[in-house]
Amino acid sequence: MHNRSLLFPLVSFLTASCALCGVSAIAATPFAITATNFTWSSAGPNSSQYTVTGIPADGTIVINCIYAGTATAKYPICGGGPVAQVPVTAGQTLTGVIGFQAWGTPVPVSLPRTPHHSEYLPIAGVSLVGVFMAGLGRRRELRRWIAMVVLAMGALTGLAEISACGGTNPFAMTPGTYPYTISAVFQETGSNVPQPVSTTISVAVP
Repeated sequence: MHNRSLLFPLVSFLTASCALCGVSAIAATPFAITATNFTWSSAGPNSSQYTVTGIPADGTIVINCIYAGTATAKYPICGGGPVAQVPVTAGQTLTGVIGFQAWGTPVPVSLPRTPHHSEYLPIAGVSLVGVFMAGLGRRRELRRWIAMVVLAMGALTGLAEISACGGTNPFAMTPGTYPYTISAVFQETGSNVPQPVSTTISVAVP
């Protein structure tokens, strides 16, 4: 009986110690973001994988990307579209991808990607699908939308023919290595104080 009476306080102490260790581990992980460099590929997709660690509390995170070099060349484009707030919890690790597009191409609103949303479609395909679906929603204007689709397809075909004939490619980028700043802005639930962290990546264009 005496041994059992000593065992219970010991188990309680060890349990509390383990709980405190878990809290300390979360607190000891610094709030930070890392992202991968990559080399541009004409076959695509082109993206940087980011990881956010040490999320300090429950709240939301916004991932941003901005070109950090000088605007003297034609470089890959990132960012654009509406700001998306991702719900997060304390101690969570958030991962995702940020897509990049060639200079001069339309920037889709879904470039900043969040976990489990890494599917890619060509820019032209996204544009044509959007035009077609909008036309279906307005049956009275269906003919006009079909005409727009035909015109868009004609324009894309013209660009392809120009490239095939050795003409100037309007989407050709200047070879080089370009810097970008990838940031994560955390805002705790119930707070109006943003907490930003950032990292720098490089994108090599052959």
